Amino acid sequence: MSLSIRKLILTLHVITSVGWLGSVVAYIPVAAYVLTNQDAKIVQSTIQIMDLIVVFIVVPMAFASLITGIVLSLGTSWGLFRHYWVLLKFLLTCLAIFVLISYTQELREMASIASSIDMSVLQDREHIAHTIGGLLVLLVATILSVYKPKGLTKYGWRKRMKIKNKADTTTYSRPRWIKVTGITAIVMLLLITLLIIVLQFL
Repeated sequence: MSLSIRKLILTLHVITSVGWLGSVVAYIPVAAYVLTNQDAKIVQSTIQIMDLIVVFIVVPMAFASLITGIVLSLGTSWGLFRHYWVLLKFLLTCLAIFVLISYTQELREMASIASSIDMSVLQDREHIAHTIGGLLVLLVATILSVYKPKGLTKYGWRKRMKIKNKADTTTYSRPRWIKVTGITAIVMLLLITLLIIVLQFL
């Protein structure tokens, strides 16, 4: 893609990604407020506001970020499957959107019954767990975008060798940061699971 189009897509990607991250950060105190407030009417109103925020801000920003990211990766030399950090960021974004859609459906159901006085249904601790988990995933994706750790996938390695027309049979070696990232991701998932379990018993 041309330089002007690339800059336009990059600008849109940064705006939507920052918008997604910012809306999730702003969402955390609202979710905490619902969890701790004892006024039924306020909780009901807040749930309906949360539903509007998710449907009209968080979800559109998430999909816009995903689409512009895919266009940007396919339209530049980074590619979508050539570098581990790009592939990992793509998978994290897809995971975050999948969880977001599941959470949106639950939130819509809660918003539809918000006229009831059943506080136990509305004050679900999963609000905090989903939001914090989503924030962690977005922070990892942002860090990957900024630092761009080196390391080609096998597909990227073959592409590079093909472009350079090298007959060199240098063996492919997986970068060390991949193992570190994998261990970190497992630890994060365990911490999120532990957080959800703890919140269920509080």
